[in-house]
Amino acid sequence: MSSITELLDRWKRGDRSVEDALATDIYPVLRELARAQVRRHGNALTLRATELANEAYERLHVQQGVNWQNRAHFHAIAATLMRRVVVDYLRERQAEKRGGDQLFIALDDMQQRETPSQGDHVDWLAVDQALTEFAQAAPDAARVVELRLFSGLTKEEIAEVCGSSRATVGRQWRFARAWLAERLDVVPGDEEPG
Repeated sequence: MSSITELLDRWKRGDRSVEDALATDIYPVLRELARAQVRRHGNALTLRATELANEAYERLHVQQGVNWQNRAHFHAIAATLMRRVVVDYLRERQAEKRGGDQLFIALDDMQQRETPSQGDHVDWLAVDQALTEFAQAAPDAARVVELRLFSGLTKEEIAEVCGSSRATVGRQWRFARAWLAERLDVVPGDEEPG
């Protein structure tokens, strides 16, 4: 990941010679994130992993002004981009329905105890709106949610990316789940053991 950060920094400074290497290093990371999103959403998200990865890469490509700091910064921006692509796609699909039923996405990869339970589906547009509001009050906890839901990282990986302990990530995750469950008017699942 340090090579990605270095390549991003050189690219930011205008070195166009690194674009091929950057694409070679970053695209597989984005593709894996996209695959996880598509698997998580099942058939409800008709966007393919390749399309999602391509759109995220295009959006990342225009982020040239970002002062790339480290692996955590890259993952945070990648998760945010994935979130934006998915939400924009869902908004577009919902607009096409012209007031029909809202589009819901199955969360079949997530364990029930890790997400608010609302049957087997989550309204991602409502989650996005609530998460945006939550980020104003608790940005670190909101980042944990975004990394968990939109990059598919485990709590251990999130702790590493954020430079915090697994216990801190666990507390932030539980706090965020409770806040989002109340905001979205759903009943949170059982607490995790330990």
